[in-house]
Amino acid sequence: MTKKLILTMTLLAAVATIFVACKKDDPTYSVQVTAAQGGTIEGQSGEYKEGETIVFKAIPADGYYFTQWSDGDTDNPRTITLLTSDISLTAIFIGVSATATEGGTVETQKKDQSFVFTAIPAMDYCFSQWSDGNIDNPREITVGKDDISLTAEFAEPTIATVDLGLPSGNLWATCNVGAANPWNYGNYYAWGETQTKDNYHWDTYKYCNGDYNKLTKYNVKADYGTVDNKTTLESSDDVATAVYGAAYSIPTIADWKELAKECYWVWTYDYNNRGVSGYVVYRAKADADKGAIVYEGDTPLASYSMSDAHIFLPAAGCYRDNSRLIYVGSEGFYWSSSLCEDYPGTARNYYFFNGVYWETDSRDEGLSVRPVRHP
Repeated sequence: MTKKLILTMTLLAAVATIFVACKKDDPTYSVQVTAAQGGTIEGQSGEYKEGETIVFKAIPADGYYFTQWSDGDTDNPRTITLLTSDISLTAIFIGVSATATEGGTVETQKKDQSFVFTAIPAMDYCFSQWSDGNIDNPREITVGKDDISLTAEFAEPTIATVDLGLPSGNLWATCNVGAANPWNYGNYYAWGETQTKDNYHWDTYKYCNGDYNKLTKYNVKADYGTVDNKTTLESSDDVATAVYGAAYSIPTIADWKELAKECYWVWTYDYNNRGVSGYVVYRAKADADKGAIVYEGDTPLASYSMSDAHIFLPAAGCYRDNSRLIYVGSEGFYWSSSLCEDYPGTARNYYFFNGVYWETDSRDEGLSVRPVRHP
């Protein structure tokens, strides 16, 4: 054997020895992943070599939701790569409890960083408020570190009326249909319907065959479908009557005009310290006050206060384009029981923003209803 071959073999043996030594001496690190109260971990803690990739998943128990890892990372599953040091992580969970009193249920929806809670009243009940006094429905809460515990409170609808000194003798209800108090928005109804629904559109409207010009009831023009010459809602199609009895009904457009003409109107952004916008409609104390409208920036007369006879009309917005609720907090839309005879696909309604008006809206839209009791 030549000296050159011996030297080559010796070098190869040395390199192999060094390589084996390096492989044997690869550093390992401790990876410890645990779960706080409310969940478990999917994945194995232990010793891992440098550069290995490990995946852990936080599994919440019933009634709990994963929020973040102890280092602030929110990825779940969590992938750890290029391991270069010991790691200790804890999965943090929060408890989420949304319950309901008698008269309804709560629907919970998880979004990216929040929860949406929807209080759903049962038949003959209405949503009142959440257990913390908030009246938003649906209610969205951003996820934090604290547990979320809410109860939706429901009540049987009650009706109270106020004498606003109107020439007709009409008594106006203090709440919208479906509301437990004056500052609740209440329910939304298509014109002539007595049930709420998810979609407000001609496809779901009770008195047509799928479109505004295919009406089956309340129509005076052949171009709009079946003609019956009915121009005022019958009691069977009046939701105020259906909920509160024969003494109550949806106001006619003449009733709304009287209210606008005979009362003193004051806009507020915070009715009864509830953070709800709308118009306070007072019984006028002087003829000069009748029909007066006090909007944003104007100063109401000092002689009027919450102790005076009044009703409150919240700016509850309306449903348009299927299930889209719009203009909440800035505009109010209230049905009358009167058809618009010029365009029978619409009905007369009372609308307010920076003033008070009567106009028309498509019958398939979802609007508020304020009952009235005629003498």
